[in-house]
Amino acid sequence: MTNNKLAQLILRIGLGINMLMHGLVRLPKLSAFVDKTEAGFAATILPSLLTKAFLYTLPFLELATGILILLGSEFTRWGYFLGGILIAALLLGTTLKEDWNSAGTQMIYVIAFYLALRGLDPATRNRFR
Repeated sequence: MTNNKLAQLILRIGLGINMLMHGLVRLPKLSAFVDKTEAGFAATILPSLLTKAFLYTLPFLELATGILILLGSEFTRWGYFLGGILIAALLLGTTLKEDWNSAGTQMIYVIAFYLALRGLDPATRNRFR
């Protein structure tokens, strides 16, 4: 296995476990997670109903993202894509709250999903050598 393939595997396992566990740990305490997180959006322009609907859906999307990434093959591609879109949605809410520290952390996820997805394309895999 080449160094590039090993690097891609490490990134896939790390992102997959991270997203899987984000979803898994929130499911048993879903209502408490939603109530606590929703309170932080009270001062934004987001309607409470929209915020709650997104927050109730979020752990399931995180869980699905992690599973897709860890399954490998074509599933990984869609997991990376779903993860990137999910982080973009989170960034929207985070920046509306003007929580710039969290937005910075979320940008790291954006970069990780970008690099992971880009690394799946053999034409660009060796670009940064």
